[in-house]
Amino acid sequence: MIEVTRRSALAILAGGVASTGVAYAAVSSFSDEDLIRVSLEKYLGRLNMRIEHLQQFALEFRNRNPWVFPSEKLSDAVTLVEALKLGAARRLLPQQKREDLRRFDRWVIAEFHMLTDYAWRSSPDDPIRFTGWHSCTNPFAALDPPRNA
Repeated sequence: MIEVTRRSALAILAGGVASTGVAYAAVSSFSDEDLIRVSLEKYLGRLNMRIEHLQQFALEFRNRNPWVFPSEKLSDAVTLVEALKLGAARRLLPQQKREDLRRFDRWVIAEFHMLTDYAWRSSPDDPIRFTGWHSCTNPFAALDPPRNA
């Protein structure tokens, strides 16, 4: 039988407190970019995108759709879970939270296609750039008003 001394119990307790502190610091340091990156990588695979472009996209996305973001606690938890590749844990969330995350994922993917050159790259290895909002992405669209003859 293992004997637990007061010193070993205090060491275990201190280790638990320290690991809880480290986990809290890691979770509280997540940003919008982190949530957006893990959400996009879940569906699109690894992104070849510089941090500056990701930050510009995240800022524009947040400005255009502030109501789409999940709560801060949910965002941090999802970022951590997705970063650890434990996405199946989403099934443990209440139905409304799962719907909120699903809606966020759909919005972020749609806006990613609209605000970056992801779909227009010549090769999947080309870096993804933030291009900003364009009112029409159809290269054959005639945007000039018709002239009266």
